[in-house]
Amino acid sequence: MLLHSAWATNEWWRWQIPSLSRKYRTYAVDVRGHGQSTPLEQVHTIEGFSKDLEIFLDKLGIEAPVLVGWSLGGIISMQYCLDHPSHIKALVLIATQGHKNPRLKLRFILYFLQAQLSLLMDFTQPRKFDRSTRQFPSHNGELLERQVRNMLSPDTPGQVMEWIVADINNNPRTNYWEIIRSVWNWEAGEKLKQINVPALILVGDRDSLTPPQISHRLHMAIPNSKLVIVKNASHYVVLEQPEFVNTEILNFLKEIGY
Repeated sequence: MLLHSAWATNEWWRWQIPSLSRKYRTYAVDVRGHGQSTPLEQVHTIEGFSKDLEIFLDKLGIEAPVLVGWSLGGIISMQYCLDHPSHIKALVLIATQGHKNPRLKLRFILYFLQAQLSLLMDFTQPRKFDRSTRQFPSHNGELLERQVRNMLSPDTPGQVMEWIVADINNNPRTNYWEIIRSVWNWEAGEKLKQINVPALILVGDRDSLTPPQISHRLHMAIPNSKLVIVKNASHYVVLEQPEFVNTEILNFLKEIGY
């Protein structure tokens, strides 16, 4: 079961699904407030996201999945494991955290303010009407592209960056602020010691959002866990180095006999 990061969709697993589904029944869902799932009308707790997952798995008749969670998806996966310890086979936690991170909260707020400022500038800056497209051009594209470039590793293929920008532009994230507030105060802390299933923890060595030291702390807290730091990768490691990530996941599942 693949759970994406905040403001993404199940499409962001496009380079994992073909590889994993050759051997495993693989699902990638849109978390509430993302993609084609129900929009958020108010702040949704991580416990609420976990309950959504419980209902989804129950509908499918799946009793003990492997949860592969990236960023927000990793947080939801850990919460689900704590809520249903006997209904999980293993965890794969990618670029995520289990403890409070004040710097992440501040960064989220800055991202939100930048997005709001960009939107304001887009509406107030004089623009020439394009008769061919019958609309006014947007200036958000250039800002978005710069932000994506800053988040990605310099070695990221150009097509990956282009796809991310296009996907975000085509699927506006209307629940940006609600998602931020759902995440920033969550913490498993000492409860992480209760996770008794095998866990693989992956993080890019250039991840500025959830840096390696956060994953190291997660590794130290979860008893039966393995930490892999991916070289030349950022928070978007699943897009930047999909073959490496897929190999690590498949090897991990083989090691635990799944």
